[in-house]
Amino acid sequence: MSQAVHDKPEQMKANFRSILPLLALGQALAFFVPLGQAEKLPLETFFKDPEFRRMRLSPDGKWLAAIAPRKGKYNLMTIRLSDRKLFGCSEEKENEVTNFTWVSNTRLIFEMKNRNNFPNGGLYAVNRDGTKPKVLNASTKARFEFGGRVMKFMNLYDPLLDEGDDILVEVRRSGVQFREDRGFYGHIVRLNTLTGKEKRVVYNRGDIIQYVSDREDVVRIAVTQHGLMRSILHRRSHEDKWEEVYKGDFRTAVAPLGFGKNPNILYVSALNGDKKALYQFDLKGKKLGRMIFAHPKFDVPSGPPIISDKEDKVLGVPYGGERPQVYWFDKDYQLYQAMINKALPGMANDIKNWSKKQDLILFHSHSEKTIGSYYLLDISNKKKPKMEKLLDLAGWIEPEKLSPMKSVQYTARDGLAIHGYLTTPKGSDGKNMPLIVHPHGGPSARDYWGWNPDVQFLANRGYAVFQPNFRGSTGYGTKLFTAGFREWGGKMQDDITDGVKYLIKEGIANPKRIGIYGASYGGYAAMAGLCFTPELYRCGINYVGVTDIDLILKEYPLPEKFNDAVDAVMIADRKKDKDWIKSRSIQNNIDMVRAPVLMAYGMEDWRVPPKHGRILKRALDKNNIPNKLILKANEGHGFRNEKNVFEFYREVEAFLEAHMN
Repeated sequence: MSQAVHDKPEQMKANFRSILPLLALGQALAFFVPLGQAEKLPLETFFKDPEFRRMRLSPDGKWLAAIAPRKGKYNLMTIRLSDRKLFGCSEEKENEVTNFTWVSNTRLIFEMKNRNNFPNGGLYAVNRDGTKPKVLNASTKARFEFGGRVMKFMNLYDPLLDEGDDILVEVRRSGVQFREDRGFYGHIVRLNTLTGKEKRVVYNRGDIIQYVSDREDVVRIAVTQHGLMRSILHRRSHEDKWEEVYKGDFRTAVAPLGFGKNPNILYVSALNGDKKALYQFDLKGKKLGRMIFAHPKFDVPSGPPIISDKEDKVLGVPYGGERPQVYWFDKDYQLYQAMINKALPGMANDIKNWSKKQDLILFHSHSEKTIGSYYLLDISNKKKPKMEKLLDLAGWIEPEKLSPMKSVQYTARDGLAIHGYLTTPKGSDGKNMPLIVHPHGGPSARDYWGWNPDVQFLANRGYAVFQPNFRGSTGYGTKLFTAGFREWGGKMQDDITDGVKYLIKEGIANPKRIGIYGASYGGYAAMAGLCFTPELYRCGINYVGVTDIDLILKEYPLPEKFNDAVDAVMIADRKKDKDWIKSRSIQNNIDMVRAPVLMAYGMEDWRVPPKHGRILKRALDKNNIPNKLILKANEGHGFRNEKNVFEFYREVEAFLEAHMN
């Protein structure tokens, strides 16, 4: 393994934008976009690795930390705001820095993974100037825990409440052999970032799947699952025994999110009718308390609530909606958000974190046309706030040359309302367009408005792109979510089909020029479209997609006692539903396919192994269906190496040109 960090800090030059008065920023960023045919942009424009990933402000507001490429790999860097000097904090040559958090004003921890997102790089600590590096856990597979200080990292909002050198981490000592229980269920240890000394805080008895810590770093909450039933356990200290305070079916279960200053009140997500809402949960009374926020159309929150460091109150609640946003209760943050939105209209402006004094706010501004930029809002003088553009994540992207994305809604054949997104090529009239249907993976996920390189690439090549949030998608309520259970290749697929027919009826899609392309579950949906509605599609692209349902149920990397009961409800029961599984698996329906197929898999994909691609290719070859299978070594669930990424999308472009015209 290569050296992860170095002893001497390296200073680097940076090109920062000057500070702009807030009220003038809107004019400074204005541009004119001429109408007309979109310029064909180089493929690399969309799929080059960004120049930066993530940025966070230190608790005292004097430093920034970010992930940036260095010597061909993403490494940790820091920026001293007083003079804008940059410091290299890691020098990894094999793996890449993927996560980090401030432990204090002077020290950070960071995690590394390989490009397949496999957590084999270990956990490290370093001072903000690159000094005093420490390997914390290189031999075991550690990941950040969703509680206490590290929960704050995962929340991406709160700086730490106090300084210190200790952190909480979850350690899985047997690696990631997930189907062995001991590899899936982790223990919590308190780890000193200077000495590397460990002290176990929580011993996992073999069924805990989630932890939550309070503001004093006491792991007070554990979540267990047995079959379909999910329980919340509580204890007041690390010495106390766990006590069950809630139990419910996983489909409707209360989900813990985090603590405020009151350790007896847990913030949770719970059902308010059909939609999830933010509630307080009374741990002493073992009951659901006051509802904090609900939305009539969407589940909330989409992440932990934003809770004040100074008072025991919720400042804001993030939720998906048609666009990702935050509902702010706090009047000051309502004002800050409004000021930012006025300066950067049409953008999603996400506040990421702020200084402990709350005089500096770091936010990310982005849209469907750009991966975005980071800004710093200085509100030390509230009468004259100032905004500084720190950096662009991908400075080569020109938003004015890219395509608009809008939300759409249609009605499925059984009356269920389905939402989705439609991106139309820049300069098009939006009528009779060639269409690429792009179903999302998961399938317990959803598509959002925002930057998607696949979508913008396809739109730049002249295709409209349709992203349906079919039943089984999250974020739209329990009815839509559970309506997708046991509907692989059934009603979930009907929703996609009904969306295509809606776009044809509206005159948006050319019925003779429609293709389908998806990844993971979306790859399954792409192939199901070719199998079950062959008259609709001219071609299909399956990227790391499931083809054999029995195989994914048998080999998916989660412990059997956790996974099998849930799978039987959500997908199928391997023992009782053998005929159904066979009827919905792609390789058994290839005789219905009429269109050519492009497939791509990573040889190290542990989620959907390349075996799925080989099974599909044999079936396609047997039925004389034109196809091409791309297999890449050292790639996992989606390609990461730029050379392979570029090659794949060149294949996609050529494939669509050959079969969509």
